[in-house]
Amino acid sequence: MSSSSDAARTFTETARRAQLVQAAITTVNELGYPRASLAEIARRAGVAKSAIVYYFASKDTLLLHVVDHVFTALEEARAKAVAAHTEPAARLRAYAESHLAYVDAHRPEITAGIEIVVSHRGPDGVPLYLTATDEDTALLRAILGDGMAQGVFRQMPLRIAVDVVEALLDTVTTQLQRDLTADLTALRAEITTIVFRGLAVPDRAVPD
Repeated sequence: MSSSSDAARTFTETARRAQLVQAAITTVNELGYPRASLAEIARRAGVAKSAIVYYFASKDTLLLHVVDHVFTALEEARAKAVAAHTEPAARLRAYAESHLAYVDAHRPEITAGIEIVVSHRGPDGVPLYLTATDEDTALLRAILGDGMAQGVFRQMPLRIAVDVVEALLDTVTTQLQRDLTADLTALRAEITTIVFRGLAVPDRAVPD
């Protein structure tokens, strides 16, 4: 009886937390980070502010949970796609295409996550987006590093290669921040093409 009760409580709490996360995403997209108060999030969730505090302690805790929720799911989607391949070019294509597909399919989540990452500052005053570490790009670095070592991609400083690929992939996010309903079909195709042309070894065909 106790385990059934615990399971029901766990299910209810999980559902409520998901509801609050979704309300936070909606609020950030509608009002922006500075105006996404607990009161506004609670209003969109149809709950009292105390309910948010019960589950997340504070606005910062909730919004940082949104960031973790959104970008962990993105990382998992990329890792799953890449794991199906062994050759560097195929792995890079899987990485890029799964990234672009996830962003396209999860537009509100991504735009809210980016808004929080850019706007939130930690206790030291440093914006969240400037606290990234090499661990955050470990999969991409491994793919590009292996490709250069095998002569599949042209030689360049690995840090530059990572930054360029990430910047190109982030173009879709910028487009969505301008227009959440934008058609990304052509842009997605061009980004992948440009990534491979930029990494191509001279006189070597760009992989299909």
